[in-house]
Amino acid sequence: MAGSIFLTGASGFLGRRLLFLLRACPDRKIFCLVRTKPTEIQPTNVECVLGDLLGSHNYEEKLAACDAVVHLAAATGKHAPEEYIRINRDGSKALIAAARRAGVRRFVHVSTIAVKFGDKSNYPYARSKEQAEIAVKQSSLHWTIVRPTMIFGEHAPVLDGLSRLAGLPLVPVFGDGSTPVQPILGDDLAASLMAILEDESLIGQTMEIGGPEVVSIENLLLRIRSSMGKGGARVVHLPARPIAASLGWLEPWLRPLLPFTAGQLASFTNAGTISPDSWVEARQVGMKSVDEMLRYKQ
Repeated sequence: MAGSIFLTGASGFLGRRLLFLLRACPDRKIFCLVRTKPTEIQPTNVECVLGDLLGSHNYEEKLAACDAVVHLAAATGKHAPEEYIRINRDGSKALIAAARRAGVRRFVHVSTIAVKFGDKSNYPYARSKEQAEIAVKQSSLHWTIVRPTMIFGEHAPVLDGLSRLAGLPLVPVFGDGSTPVQPILGDDLAASLMAILEDESLIGQTMEIGGPEVVSIENLLLRIRSSMGKGGARVVHLPARPIAASLGWLEPWLRPLLPFTAGQLASFTNAGTISPDSWVEARQVGMKSVDEMLRYKQ
């Protein structure tokens, strides 16, 4: 696709990798919606648009010059439930409405595999992303929804969090450790998003995308520990659901002080794997394995 792209979340971990690929085509204009102006010099085919998702009056003119939207921006980490709703659900609705008014048809929405977790009761992030998906599906746009699994790579937020656990003298595993996960390298996911933009057969599809290897969450933690050069460690299994319930009760008062949230524990008890898909399987052949991800320097 040589046309112009409107990209949200360009300054995030995945966004930076996707922007690197998008801007490689000099004939393609990329408009990046950003909260603050970047300090680094951008290529001539990249233009930063100051604003946020809810302030569509700041970016709708640029949207009108675009052929497609790639929506990555989202509230992640530790926020109050209403902040996830404001940004992830309401911000997405504002962008969808602005794209429709501007006449942009193609809309690639990056969600999360956590949307299909069986238990999202303590996971407001996942619930807000699920509500954003509903808004996308109800729109008249030519949409594709992408649900990535855990995104890995050097300094990836999820990997950094798991590394902190794996590096402890006693490695805590919440639950029995058997929950399957399927990490994907950020660069591999960015390349998949580029391919999705080019493939009109994926319009109206929800794509679950993960790497080529499925491992248990306990095995993943131990492999992360090994990649850090640390020796064998004792694994301590902790009751996931009571701890999540306690964290959920404490979060309204102590959220900034907590090492993690109840929602972030959901990956220990809900499978983070994708459903079989021939399009994804064809791409997995060239993707990095878990051990390659842990060695990968970007």
